[in-house]
Amino acid sequence: MKLLKKFFFSFALICAAFFLCGCQDIIFANIRKEVKLNDGTVSGTIRALIRYTDKSGTEYIYLANGKAVYRKLNPSNVNEHREGGWQKVCPGGSGGLGKYVVTLAADATNLYALAADWDENTSKGQNRWYKRAIYASSDGGFDWKKVHDITTSPTGTGTDNVAVYLFCTNTIVKGNRQAYFNVGGAGYKLNGSAEPTAEALANNAASCAFVSGSKPEFASASGTYYGSASCTDENRNSVGTTTTWYWSDGSTLFYSVKDDETKRHVSVGSRIYSLAVTKDYILVGTDSGIKHFTLNSDGSVGGEVRDFATNADAIMSSGYEVNTLLVIDPSKSETETAIYSAIDFEGRSQQFDHVCIWAYYPWRKNWNRD
Repeated sequence: MKLLKKFFFSFALICAAFFLCGCQDIIFANIRKEVKLNDGTVSGTIRALIRYTDKSGTEYIYLANGKAVYRKLNPSNVNEHREGGWQKVCPGGSGGLGKYVVTLAADATNLYALAADWDENTSKGQNRWYKRAIYASSDGGFDWKKVHDITTSPTGTGTDNVAVYLFCTNTIVKGNRQAYFNVGGAGYKLNGSAEPTAEALANNAASCAFVSGSKPEFASASGTYYGSASCTDENRNSVGTTTTWYWSDGSTLFYSVKDDETKRHVSVGSRIYSLAVTKDYILVGTDSGIKHFTLNSDGSVGGEVRDFATNADAIMSSGYEVNTLLVIDPSKSETETAIYSAIDFEGRSQQFDHVCIWAYYPWRKNWNRD
């Protein structure tokens, strides 16, 4: 009996040794990627990360986290991007908006917001939208005009109130920026403070990207309350040019190369929330962390690379949802350009103070809270 116990003990040690040898590379790799985290300056669930240019020609990045928040953008030199600098432009209830800024969009001259008031449904123990509307601002969010009311029932369930998607092409080239919204399948093009134009948006559109000509390409919602992600490789090879359009449907990444309009796809394995392009990769934000796939010279998607040269996968790990991604200069590699992202999570095992805006800066060589 003692001999048998010694045998099982020795066997267990051998198995443990093999297990540790197989895992230690991953464990040590994540330890090496750990950095001392900054205090986050912009917290909360962030549903938009967009470009906006004011009347003077100054470029900004805007985000929505229940409020509208901005910082200056200098795309000509990514090394001039520094931590922080975010400012609120319309705290809840001001500027003519509702109490909560759900998301933002922009065209060549205007900023748009989907804003709402909450109503407490005590009978169901839930908070519901009480009012929802689309607003427009021509001065960067200090003065707003309501351009479209959205019918909303505060006593209904989540599925009783139709899903609303506000989205834009979000191009680097200012002249190619267009903004739209979709209410229960009814599409509209936004025209500043004027009445939105009813427009038949293909496939229950929830996102769009400016590909060629004067009209963007639309990607459909992949569920009642699940949108889609869409982007191009604009400026990746030369300023103002686009060769490939990328969009999502659930956990599938689709792409279409300009000179070959065949629609191709890659399975990502997780629901896709955001997309962004660098010179060498397409970054894919999912409901289980960040992933990246190589890009060929023509913009077509190659294979997934599980390792990151940065600490991106340690910050945006499988326990987090990557809601938004924004690459400042797609002509540079993933480690040479400034990149912004925002993450969220479901469950209790993650950290609430990670739900905020994050940034990668080439001079810093790591991701950190911004």
